[in-house]
Amino acid sequence: MERRTIVIPKVWRSEVPRLIVLALLAVASVVLSQLFPWSVLTAPIGSIGGYQVSLSLPLFWLLPLMGFFEVAFRIYNVRYLIDARGIEARIGILSLNQSITRIRFEDIRSIETHQTLLERILNVGLIEMGTAASAGVELVFRGVARPKEVQDMLQRERDVRVRLNRSDPAENIEQDSYIGNE
Repeated sequence: MERRTIVIPKVWRSEVPRLIVLALLAVASVVLSQLFPWSVLTAPIGSIGGYQVSLSLPLFWLLPLMGFFEVAFRIYNVRYLIDARGIEARIGILSLNQSITRIRFEDIRSIETHQTLLERILNVGLIEMGTAASAGVELVFRGVARPKEVQDMLQRERDVRVRLNRSDPAENIEQDSYIGNE
């Protein structure tokens, strides 16, 4: 039987405050480059058809460029997976150290969503999952789109697993599972 894995990505709109700062840094870098012309490095490349071609590098453009890479890193450094066995968060995909946390559906004690006003407008949020193994939050999905739908899907899958485990443990869980079947 083929097992399906659902990838819940962190979305760009979850980083809107940082993107606004990035846009402000871009505007500031243009203004600062005009105010301080010494910060623009210019080097001649050669001539084409009698015209002198030169390359200009405004040093203040490094600020928004670094900010862009930081936002992209925050988004692509995480991967959230849901499959027939459970839920998994991989944090540090692009880093030297990677942390992988996995929870079985049967072990989930609570699933909560948190959204600020801006996140409700953008329909992004945070999903926290707790297990019976610890009193706190075991797994956090940050910056996911439609967090209420994801929460409902996880809760339905958890309920199916718990119901099947209580009725007949020998029964194949994947028959009634929402995620294991296509």
